[in-house]
Amino acid sequence: MVLKSLFKKKISEEKLSNVLLNALIDTMENGFGEVAQLINNSPDFVTSPSIREDQYDQFLFILFVGNLEMMNDALETYEADALEDLLIEKFSLTYQLTTNQTKGYIKEYKDFMRRVNYPSKNTLYAMSKSVFYKYNLSQFQEDYFKDMNVPNPVFLKKLNELVSNFLWDWDYFLDKYKMD
Repeated sequence: MVLKSLFKKKISEEKLSNVLLNALIDTMENGFGEVAQLINNSPDFVTSPSIREDQYDQFLFILFVGNLEMMNDALETYEADALEDLLIEKFSLTYQLTTNQTKGYIKEYKDFMRRVNYPSKNTLYAMSKSVFYKYNLSQFQEDYFKDMNVPNPVFLKKLNELVSNFLWDWDYFLDKYKMD
């Protein structure tokens, strides 16, 4: 195991934060259309929610917060904290927000994701449920699920599969790289 870590490529926090943020933005911008299409064409809804491809703001924050949570689980605390600070700074600059605004949104989304996913602590499920509730999809379901205000489990499974494609692959990263 020690020998394996000697041959890993080193990557700086700065470079890694650029790669992660660019990957997030790219996959979100190119992939939200598929999410909207899954939602709009799902036979699990009585009527189509008619989500537009440009309605990705909430999805972006769900992805960002979910990926930060996964990063915190994958890295040592000191590495995750330093990388998170850089990511928040770069995210803020990209979307013309102050760092405090971004941190406020992150806290709001983290709290929301925990609440809708309680008692589970599975981040992927929290992300999918957050998409469901942030886009008010309950109103488009058959009465049984609509009245309970819970996602149809068949639809939620499809959404989990799709959202999983938006997660950073920490196993791959940790196998190939070490932070400088």
